[in-house]
Amino acid sequence: MKPLDVQGRLEYARAAVAVLRALQIAKASITYQDLAKAIGLMTDKEPWKAWHQQQVRDVLNLIAATERKAGLKVAIAPLKFGLIVNAKKGRPGSGIYKTSKIVTERGRI
Repeated sequence: MKPLDVQGRLEYARAAVAVLRALQIAKASITYQDLAKAIGLMTDKEPWKAWHQQQVRDVLNLIAATERKAGLKVAIAPLKFGLIVNAKKGRPGSGIYKTSKIVTERGRI
């Protein structure tokens, strides 16, 4: 398993936001595996492993938490996480946690 550091997570999240916006415009969907390839999390020749899906889910949860933190005052359309589908079923996965949060400790920056 390739560990993801903070910078990597943020870069993958930024790329995933761009892919999600493009999917919304194109009215298309993408599999978790293809999203991982599109954002550079895995290569085209690399075999899909269970931990890839966990890493994609972690990146998506980071995006969801950041979007939630921005609140409803932002004039940008919300991201549609349902555009990411399961390869076998062709339907959205179990979903991104609607309660994803950026958590801070009191007194720490």
